[in-house]
Amino acid sequence: MGKAIFITGTGTEIGKTIVTSILFLVLKEMGVKTKIFKPIQTGVLEESDSFADQYWYEEVIGEEKGSTGMYYMEPAVSPHLASEITNTTILPNEIKNKILELKNQYDVVLVEGAGGLAVPLIEHSNGFYMTKDLIQECELPTILVSLAGLGAIHHTLTTVNYAEKHDIKILGLIFNHFDQYNMIHVDNVRTIHKMLNLPIIAKLPTMDSLSKDSLTQLAKTLISKQELKNILSGGLEIEV
Repeated sequence: MGKAIFITGTGTEIGKTIVTSILFLVLKEMGVKTKIFKPIQTGVLEESDSFADQYWYEEVIGEEKGSTGMYYMEPAVSPHLASEITNTTILPNEIKNKILELKNQYDVVLVEGAGGLAVPLIEHSNGFYMTKDLIQECELPTILVSLAGLGAIHHTLTTVNYAEKHDIKILGLIFNHFDQYNMIHVDNVRTIHKMLNLPIIAKLPTMDSLSKDSLTQLAKTLISKQELKNILSGGLEIEV
């Protein structure tokens, strides 16, 4: 049976989908049979009349059509509200069973979350079923994506503290839109690493153009750094 890993972020609009795509391409280049799965997707991409992440994964990255998600809801809002607006019933057991099914077919399943760890997925009369509940029940080790600019220290530390409080294992950190010439970016990453002592899996630059070819080239560059391969193979307990 393969491994499943959850990809979450310290906030919205930080590039989890692009980071997930890069990890997918890195693992693919390493010879690891990998699948992307985003069980809950909200918000339609107007120009294509499809869901943005589904379109990206299937039309750009090349994943099999109709295979990257489970619940699709048009309103671009939190899943618990989208499900209420669209009268959609989200069943966590269905998601867990699908992840298990994919683990039986692939070496690694990258499960992208909707938003961060504290996002409500389902509202009950007595409370909420949260993203962290799904991660706990599926026993998914997690990679945390953060920006590197102003506010990154607070956002990353509070997210990691929340994860630890709920017994969620953080495999490491990925910093997106990292500028090696920006003093704040460099010091934020150094400070966060010193405070948390978690592996820095990658520091990803802002890219001028986004395509499968450009991300594949970046993936190949990242693979040349042995540290990345060691972190991924060690954290996922896979042979590469």
